[in-house]
Amino acid sequence: MRRGLMAWNPEELPLDILRERLRRLQGAMAAAGHDAMILYTNFIRSAAVSYLTGFSPYWADGVVLVPREGEPVFATTLSKRVGQWIQSVKPIGEVVCSPTPGAVLGKHLAGNEAIRRVAILELDAFPSGLYDELAAALPNAEFVDGSEAFAAARSHLDSAERCLLARAKNIAQEALESLDESSAGDVGNAVGQVEKIARLQGAEEAYVAIAPDLESGRRFVRLSGNRRLGRIFAIRATVAYKGSWLRQTKTYAADEKARGRIEHADAWFEAFVSRIDVSRPLRDQIAAALADIRDAEIAGFIAEAPIGTRPLAALGATQTLENMPALVVTLGLNVGGTPWCGAALAGLFHGKAA
Repeated sequence: MRRGLMAWNPEELPLDILRERLRRLQGAMAAAGHDAMILYTNFIRSAAVSYLTGFSPYWADGVVLVPREGEPVFATTLSKRVGQWIQSVKPIGEVVCSPTPGAVLGKHLAGNEAIRRVAILELDAFPSGLYDELAAALPNAEFVDGSEAFAAARSHLDSAERCLLARAKNIAQEALESLDESSAGDVGNAVGQVEKIARLQGAEEAYVAIAPDLESGRRFVRLSGNRRLGRIFAIRATVAYKGSWLRQTKTYAADEKARGRIEHADAWFEAFVSRIDVSRPLRDQIAAALADIRDAEIAGFIAEAPIGTRPLAALGATQTLENMPALVVTLGLNVGGTPWCGAALAGLFHGKAA
């Protein structure tokens, strides 16, 4: 269960911006010939519903129905008592509580004879039980994948999302920089301090993972306890603030020589992510930029963007960066034999301030 405060702040996420997001999606639906769209949500796939309604679902799964015209309907398996609270923190759309949310929304759609084509975001990953409930209520409807139409609407980055991502970035950065590598102690102390600062700064959620000894391996895991830290280690903070997620990673070293190389890599990475060109493959840009850092080799990279039901979805190695509203880049290097890992919000690309 999420442990951070969940509340709607109209100054941070104005109702007008939420309504504009809904209008953009309904426009994309009309252009694609969709009469309605279904968005699924659960604990780890909350992004689409959170983006559209301002609410971050926190335990049970649910489904949002977006008609081509009118208000969305959020159907959840949570109780009516919880539903009343959800309505208070979800400023757009109606809430319906039912053990069979697919059937409820299917019945709602069945009352409109104009419904012929229903789009489902990420159709292949949609739960079969919910699909069966919808199909039973709408035997004459065509169900299609709505990911392309949703992506068209989602590619716009509005002023509210810019501010929320900037706040999440500041939270993650302050949490990671609060840790002094010379007095970090053990794994539990290091991870605990980073999470504590992130939550005290207002993170809605914070997942802190650690690579406790980069010289032995780069795998990030959720650890606690008194395990000893290696000479060089890295911590990754994945932070959510009001439904906006990002990752940030920092590498630490108690050894002065290694620390100098790490600081050099940090400065290079900060400059690199600030000038990413969405028209060019990321792999090519990294390779070209490595000319600016001595004795560096790529150990791996990944790019992620908020483009579907997952807050951060991994992009394919050859996938274009165009039409991504924001981008998080994770990169591993060997710099003069010193392992280094970094991750940061690389860019906020599309859309003028709304």
